[in-house]
Amino acid sequence: MASGLLGTLISIERTFILKQKWWLIIPVLNVCSVVSLLLGYNQTGFSLQVMAATLLSALYLRQWFHYKLVFLLGLLFGSLAWVISGVVLLNGGSFAAASIWYILFLLYTITAERLELTKFIPTPAWAQQAILLLFILLFLAQLVPFHLGSSHFSGILMAAVGLWLVQFDIVRINLRKKGFFLYTGSTLFGGYLWLMLSGVLMALPLRSFYHYDAVLHSFFIGFVFSMLFAHAPIIFPALLKKTARPFSNFFYAPVALTHVLLLLRLFADYSGNWTLRKWTGLFQVIVFVGFFAGFAFQLFLGIRKAKT
Repeated sequence: MASGLLGTLISIERTFILKQKWWLIIPVLNVCSVVSLLLGYNQTGFSLQVMAATLLSALYLRQWFHYKLVFLLGLLFGSLAWVISGVVLLNGGSFAAASIWYILFLLYTITAERLELTKFIPTPAWAQQAILLLFILLFLAQLVPFHLGSSHFSGILMAAVGLWLVQFDIVRINLRKKGFFLYTGSTLFGGYLWLMLSGVLMALPLRSFYHYDAVLHSFFIGFVFSMLFAHAPIIFPALLKKTARPFSNFFYAPVALTHVLLLLRLFADYSGNWTLRKWTGLFQVIVFVGFFAGFAFQLFLGIRKAKT
């Protein structure tokens, strides 16, 4: 999910608009890595992931040397974290060992894209320096061994990134609007709250598998999928080169259900209710499928209306 699906979507988004179409080899390599893993060729799959992530890092580095913008540094940090996650797995490490690098890959990438989308919003110079400092400290925190508290430092810094986004992103402006803008604003705001909660949970002592489960789900489902819900009506029409922006009040339902199911998941984690964990997981998948099916239908209607 983190590398195969989201890594491919991110690399398509970042390369599709480039004039040099050979950069599209990045998502192609990543799709091949997924196919290899599904066929059981793990070493080949992880090697292809590392290749795709390394090329994406080269692209971001090239763009940063040209434009010198903070959000490009954030994207670069994210792609380097993606490289490291693949190297960890390629060398026989567990997914638990690679999970922090997947978290950083998506945290850096999403935060950097929010900076890019809101670059015309007046932001104090110190705030730009602060988010760059958080980017650097998060990476340096991984140099501390896990048993010496790297997760505590990482959790505090993740929560700080969430607080920064609440304070300086366009989300607060969108919350005062209606329609599509209110939807994106409220969905992003909910995602930032989950990011802060996942940071707090990560900063706490890891006492059981269930606590680990709560950290992962509050980040990947609460934060990352909230970002997908919010950005889907913007990103997919852009990739398809369509001006239609699919939106319906129906979109609020899966977002709200995701929050409810995730809260139940966390309750099940800390109460040790294995049955409830399984059912919340099943219903969460149904909610995701329902959202993207409804989104595809709205996109189809929008494109058809535009043609008419």
